Amino acid sequence: MDDRKKLGLKAAVLTLLPVAMLFPALAAAHFGPTGPARIWPVLLYAPLAMWMQTRALGLLLDMYRSGRDPVLLAILPLGLASVGAYLLTGVVFLLSLPALLSAIPLT
Repeated sequence: MDDRKKLGLKAAVLTLLPVAMLFPALAAAHFGPTGPARIWPVLLYAPLAMWMQTRALGLLLDMYRSGRDPVLLAILPLGLASVGAYLLTGVVFLLSLPALLSAIPLT
């Protein structure tokens, strides 16, 4: 397997693994209309997933070459999926912030 295929496979895993783990993380946090009942699953999932998405985008940008390239057909949709998953993870984290802030003891 050549270098670009390995990078593409690694980027695909880094993109799709956080997407696959989103619903189990939300279920473990008991995420409801008022936010999560438990904050730890979200605190463990969100930063790790966002790091993985950022790493996947970096790999995809490294794979990009100017000009017509058949690998570009895989890079563009995977990059868009990575950006979408990053935004979704950010929204989940932002929705969890009130529960996180209320869990901090002030006295």
